[in-house]
Amino acid sequence: MSAVLEPHQSESSAHQNLQVRRYKPLIGAVIESVDLSQPLSEENRQTLRQALVDHGVIFFREQTLAPEQHVALARIFGTPVRKNIYLPAVTGFPEIEVIAHRDGTHSSGTDNWHVDVSWQSQPPKATVLHAQEIPEGGGGDTIWSSAAAVYDLLDPDLARYFEKLKAVNTFIASPKKQALSELLSGYDVPEGTDGSAVEAGLARVRDAAQKYPPIEVPVVKTHPENGRKLVFVNEGHTSHLLGVSKTASQSLLNYLYDLIKTPEVQARFEWRAGDVAIWDNRQVQHYAARDYGSARRRIHRITIEHDGVF
Repeated sequence: MSAVLEPHQSESSAHQNLQVRRYKPLIGAVIESVDLSQPLSEENRQTLRQALVDHGVIFFREQTLAPEQHVALARIFGTPVRKNIYLPAVTGFPEIEVIAHRDGTHSSGTDNWHVDVSWQSQPPKATVLHAQEIPEGGGGDTIWSSAAAVYDLLDPDLARYFEKLKAVNTFIASPKKQALSELLSGYDVPEGTDGSAVEAGLARVRDAAQKYPPIEVPVVKTHPENGRKLVFVNEGHTSHLLGVSKTASQSLLNYLYDLIKTPEVQARFEWRAGDVAIWDNRQVQHYAARDYGSARRRIHRITIEHDGVF
């Protein structure tokens, strides 16, 4: 069901008395008393947009959403775009990617802290996840870290120094070429394969590296909506800092990465089936915990296109 009002519906009849409750002191909020399968008023939609800007990531517990309702929810925040054309998609809804882990095969090629697609000059604005199947017995949590809160941890003099620096982000920053191969093979490597699927994935890595050469990015950026400064380098896609020695570059980056891993700036979310999480890719980094062995985990993902202002 679309969030757009039908002719017989009024703005007041679609309004829900949702509540925004802080999840952790420095990051995250839980949206309560809301049914995302039902229409939302413009006031509701604006509240959700503002909550995302204010808190970086927002959560909704145990929502029952048809694919068209998932798409309608995503459109509140921008334009859905296909992030990985090699992942399977929900039938009839190419913008909804299926991230699945079954029988020991993971469906995430990046197993470190990262900002999605930060190796492109226009990375996505946000992401909307809807949990379909959660590992029995627990596990598979996702953790988000506030890059704005990380900046606030910096000594003022050091913060000013970082503001003068640029970094290089690249598709192949990760040394784990096998993981990149899986990322671009759709994670559908059958048991007993002769290696052709893996080789195809590696070929796609080479093609993508040519299509998307390394880019220069500021180490510190400013969020366009809330004005907060934030650290924009990330372990998954940043290769080095410019204008400093290799040793100094790695030391400075490791310092920032350690701050990103500080528990005080994080929100760890324990999934339940039906849960929805939406994060602002401009101001948070995330990490998916792989602690569930061969258990099944399946999540539907919609990525929101860069909006030209960051």
